[in-house]
Amino acid sequence: MQLAPLAPLLPLLAAASGGEEKAPPVIDIDGTVLIQFAIFVVMYFVLRQFLFQPYLKMRAERAERIEGAEGRAGELAKKCESLDRDYQSRLEATRAKAEEERLRIQTEARAREGELLTAARSRAQSRVQETQKTIAAQVAAAEGELQKQVEPLAMALAKKLLGREV
Repeated sequence: MQLAPLAPLLPLLAAASGGEEKAPPVIDIDGTVLIQFAIFVVMYFVLRQFLFQPYLKMRAERAERIEGAEGRAGELAKKCESLDRDYQSRLEATRAKAEEERLRIQTEARAREGELLTAARSRAQSRVQETQKTIAAQVAAAEGELQKQVEPLAMALAKKLLGREV
């Protein structure tokens, strides 16, 4: 009969049968403890050298890069705000200058318009005066012509009305 699979149960069976055997100690301190300690120390140095130190170094570099990137982002944000303020101030200055230029051009245009209207009025007035003089001259000439013709016409009219020579 094979008892190998039941080997762990043998101490329990012996205790239950009433035979008082001492149970083996939970921790057996012997020469293997030194070997285990040596393996632990070797594994500590190997893992520290090839696993923990590179991992901690990588974490520190990553944290440093993140802090550096955050610092650069903060600097860029400040620079962006500064550039935006500068842009806004220059834009306001340009708008003010454009408004001044627009007002100056409007003033000049109104002055030019006034000059043109004054010139046009004076030309129109001079033409009206010339036309009035021409008309007055023509009226005077017509009156002179009519004065010359008044006497013969009056005589002809009186002759016709009276039926005889006057």
